[in-house]
Amino acid sequence: MKCLRCGCCCIHLDVAIPNPDAIRPDGTLDKTHRMPVMFKRAGEPCPHLTFADGIAVCRIHEMECYRGSPCELFEQVGSQDDVCVLNAYFRCMRLSEDEN
Repeated sequence: MKCLRCGCCCIHLDVAIPNPDAIRPDGTLDKTHRMPVMFKRAGEPCPHLTFADGIAVCRIHEMECYRGSPCELFEQVGSQDDVCVLNAYFRCMRLSEDEN
């Protein structure tokens, strides 16, 4: 899947993420922390998400703690060369909600 860097998945999906308080300075996850992984609710921006010139950027994307995370493992149905469809899906959902 080709990410369009819109940030929709980082805002609109329920997902388990590395707890910012459990990330060590070297980028690894402190598994002895009382809660090394935390639950991010749909509708709340991920604390690792930032935007640079309108492009979504994950602060931990290159860190070791990102490896094996649900975010790294996220896939959609289709070819690896297909562009992500989440942006269009969430836009349609918002339009549908606005009509009701």
